[in-house]
Amino acid sequence: MRYDLMEGNKIGTYLKYAFGEIVLVVIGILIALQLNNWNEFHKQRAIEVLILKELLSDFNRDLLLLEQDVYLNKRAINSNQLITGVLGGNAAYHDSLDLHFGSIQYNTQFTVNTGGFENLKSRGFEIISNDSIRKSIIELQDVVYDYLFTIGERNNVISVELFNPKYLSYFTNFNSDFLENRVSFTPVKYSELIGNTEFLQLISYKKFINQGTVQVLENTIQLIHKLISKIETELKYHPDNTISVSENKKGILLFC
Repeated sequence: MRYDLMEGNKIGTYLKYAFGEIVLVVIGILIALQLNNWNEFHKQRAIEVLILKELLSDFNRDLLLLEQDVYLNKRAINSNQLITGVLGGNAAYHDSLDLHFGSIQYNTQFTVNTGGFENLKSRGFEIISNDSIRKSIIELQDVVYDYLFTIGERNNVISVELFNPKYLSYFTNFNSDFLENRVSFTPVKYSELIGNTEFLQLISYKKFINQGTVQVLENTIQLIHKLISKIETELKYHPDNTISVSENKKGILLFC
């Protein structure tokens, strides 16, 4: 009887020990899973930070390009108004007008940076945890930029097929300064432009196109500024924002 009791105590002790071992193993597995989930979560958030910084860099570059387009379109509008006033006032020709004749025909060629957005698409849009920022990025790229390109294509068709053939027939001696984004056109016969209703209507229509383009560009610029502000705020308070982005002299993004 005593032997059986001792054996029973041994078995009970063993079962308790085995149960304790199982509990420890289960706890260890749960902790490991939790750590793995925690690491994966922060890995995804670190990738989110990199993508947001890449997008931020792209949008800032887009701003520079679009603001340059606004400047060139407004310069064309100003030249247009000046030439209209000169011709309407029957003013004498001066070769300084050639730059304004050249500026009138300016046509916007839109260019934006899409590297960050393509990276985001390849990763999956859901990696952007802030719903408002994610929706704004998609809307900017898929709606606003798409409309911008549509306007650019329309402007190209108007310039190449409608405006340029008629407008260029009035000029000779086409000179260009690509560093200054300037061209100059010398009238074939300046006196024939004064009071020329067809010519004045032609440049009036071109001014209308430039003014509409400026409105689209400035609206896009406002949306980009708002999105940049959102992203900068998100990065400022992002718990995983430990990776900085810099640019070397060649303009290549470096992550460090």
